[in-house]
Formats: sequence, C-alpha cells, structure tokens
Amino acid sequence: MKGKNPWFDYALDDFKAIAALMNEGVYRLVCFHTQQFVEKVFKGLLFQQGTAPPRTHDLGFLYQKLSQLNFLLKVNISDLDFLSEVYVESRYLPDIGLLPHGEPTKEDAQKALEIARRIFAQVERVLQ
Repeated sequence: MKGKNPWFDYALDDFKAIAALMNEGVYRLVCFHTQQFVEKVFKGLLFQQGTAPPRTHDLGFLYQKLSQLNFLLKVNISDLDFLSEVYVESRYLPDIGLLPHGEPTKEDAQKALEIARRIFAQVERVLQ
C-alpha cells in the first residue's frame, strides 16, 4: 500500500500508532487512530481513482462515494458508525462519556482494531 499515494502513507502511520498505543493501553487514542486509518484508506482509494477526497470525517459518506465508483468493499455500516462514535468521543474532551458506557475501553479499542484490519485486508485485495 505504501508508495505514490500520500493518503495510504498517512494511513499506515496511523496503523503503526494503533499498535504502539494498544501496547500502552491508551484505548481512547487507539479508537481515534483507527477511525483516522479507515478514513485515510477510503480517501486513498478515492485519490487513486482520480477523485479529490472530500473534506469530511464521515466514514459512511466516504464509503458511499467508493460504492458509487464500484469498489467491491463489503463493510458493515454499523462498524463505520462505531468507529465514528469512538472517534468523536476521542477527539472532543467535553464529549467523552457519551458512549453508553463512558470513555472507550480496551474492548472498544479491540473492536475498532478488528474492524480496521478487516477493511485493510479487503483494500489490499482490491489493490492487487
């Protein structure tokens, strides 16, 4: 994935950060970087097709744009909603605690990471 597409390079940086943060138990930031990873991967796919990535953090919207370009990704919308929910929580301090159970937990971080891995595997297949 690394190479001529800056979006993919930035996404891989987020993925590296996720591993380090998971090891340190900084689950809020794992969730933040997981959302960022998926967002940048989606934007990288748009960029690859010659489409200027829109300035948005809305994963559902980005996924819809990819679907319109006939990318064969099978992503569960509820997974994208989950990543968006923990991303907002992680980004704005006054909003922390709006998740039903408070700040993102280890389980939330593991779920976010698993979603990112599934999407990453699909994108790698699409790019081959």
